[in-house]
Amino acid sequence: MQNLWEWAVLLAAIGFFVVSVILSYVLIRVSRSLWKVDATLGVVLEETRRALPEVRHTVEQIDDMVSEVNDKFMAADRAMTATAETVASLGTRIRERLNGFASRVRRPAKGARPG
Repeated sequence: MQNLWEWAVLLAAIGFFVVSVILSYVLIRVSRSLWKVDATLGVVLEETRRALPEVRHTVEQIDDMVSEVNDKFMAADRAMTATAETVASLGTRIRERLNGFASRVRRPAKGARPG
């Protein structure tokens, strides 16, 4: 019985040793991958810091252009509103003139005989 117990402990120890070697290998591989990811992120961070002022400048330029276009659209809207008001008032004046002209044509002249 003692002998069986010793063999079981020996097999368990060998199993734990094999598992620990496999886990060590896996951790070393993961560690290398993490170091590569860390180096890559470091380069990306450095390049981002270098490019950030240029990106800010470009965004400011785009914002200025959009503001100018917005101002142009607002000016065009004001011009269209003024044009619409002018056309509407012109149509009203033309109708008033034509109505006045029509009423003058319909009135018989003084002393003239109606039809």
